[in-house]
Formats: sequence, C-alpha cells, structure tokens
Amino acid sequence: MKKTAPPPLPTGPGYLMYEEAAAYDRMQFVLLGVIITATLVPAIILLFFDVEGAAAMFGVSLLDALIFHLVFPRRYQLFNTKLRIVLGWPIRWDIKLSTIKEARPAPATSTWIYGGVRLATSSASAVEIVRRKGMGIIISPSDRQTFLEQLNAAVKLAAERL
Repeated sequence: MKKTAPPPLPTGPGYLMYEEAAAYDRMQFVLLGVIITATLVPAIILLFFDVEGAAAMFGVSLLDALIFHLVFPRRYQLFNTKLRIVLGWPIRWDIKLSTIKEARPAPATSTWIYGGVRLATSSASAVEIVRRKGMGIIISPSDRQTFLEQLNAAVKLAAERL
C-alpha cells in the first residue's frame, strides 16, 4: 500500500494543542477575602444607621467581586498560532506565538513585583513570557514544567513556519 505524507498543519484561526488551568496560592484567596470583607462589613454595620450608605457599600462589594471575577485568569490555552489567556467570561487575551521570544520560569517575587503585565496567581508556578516587542507577561499555570515545554515547542514550530 502506498504511504502518503501527513496533512499540513492548519493555518487558519488555529486549533487547540494544549490547555492548562491557572494555579492559585492560598494567599490570593486570603487577600481577595480581606478586600471584599473590608467593604462588606461596613455595609452591614451601615444598614442600621444609613440605608443609602449601606446600599452604596454593598454596591462597592459587588463591584470588587465582579472585577476580581473578570480579571483573574481561569486557564491558558495553547493553539498552533496563539496563546490564549482565558480570564472571566467573556474576556480573553490572545498572544500570537510569533511575538513570543521565549518562556521561562519566573522568580517567586515577580508574582508581586514585575515591570510587565502581571497575571500571576501563584508564586510557586510563575512563568515569564518574554515578547519580541512589548511588555513581558507573568502567568501561573498549574503544571509549570509541562506548560513551558509545550509553549516553547509551539513557539519554535511557529518560528519555523515563518
């Protein structure tokens, strides 16, 4: 039987190659809880003295919770053409693989102090994405080593196609 060559990789919008959930430290949850509590407790206390003020504080608490829901990463999807950072619905950020220079483990301090875009939610699994142009990005996939292997392999394939 005659063997045929494998089909070429799709070049359209891309296909999903790998997906990883975001890692979260316990400290992140404590910090979020403190921030929400800092507006919720005064709202409850104000309920007995100033209903309008209490309503405003409840609104601030809800707004804080909504903002945290929208901007904290949920998962990272690696397509053949891009890396997608999935935030709270409906927000996502697509980064073309051709704009990524390299991905490497990041020091734990960069989850709190970093000169680029900081979307890291865990200091133990932080990954720095160095871009050819623009600011770098810090993220926290739950399995850092596998994510780095997959991302660097995809970036290398994308560079070979150019």
